[in-house]
Amino acid sequence: MSDGDDSAGNESGGSRGSGGRDSGRAHESGVADDGERFPEVAGDSESVPGSGAGGGSTDGDDPGDGFVVPTETGTDAETAWRRELAERGELTPDAVDALISRHDDRGARAVEAVSEGRVKRYRDFTVVVGHEDEYVVEDGGCTCKDSAYNLDPEDPTERCWHVLAVAIAERIGEVDHHEMWYSEVRDFL
Repeated sequence: MSDGDDSAGNESGGSRGSGGRDSGRAHESGVADDGERFPEVAGDSESVPGSGAGGGSTDGDDPGDGFVVPTETGTDAETAWRRELAERGELTPDAVDALISRHDDRGARAVEAVSEGRVKRYRDFTVVVGHEDEYVVEDGGCTCKDSAYNLDPEDPTERCWHVLAVAIAERIGEVDHHEMWYSEVRDFL
């Protein structure tokens, strides 16, 4: 099956070298194989999307939110973990546990993708690098087959791991920004 399903497997991400995250700040920490450490962001105002940091298109986003994957979801529990990540600016073990308890394997795969720097924002799209392809995430939805065939788009608790990865990365400042058009880059892939 394609990357859009929930099948397991190793993933390799793209380079972090072209572009840079959050207005060119350097990568601050990594993730151990045991999952005990997570990317962290200094608690400055630059790390809070919606406060002017970042870049890329946010067309169609909630105007007060500034995220490609909105914080307000219509369910208290789903909104709560997104708000907590945005407030803390880091992915803590407790946050990972809560995310995985709500989203199972999709949550774990999302954390893995964020820790490996596979969430990328171009001028026109936000993209997650997957097993076999790259998936465009916009307006809280995704172009993967899991989203198209397995998940209810009207249920905010049912999201593919690509959407979850973008939601996490945006809130903790781990989006890899590229000052180029994905529609042009995609032609080379």
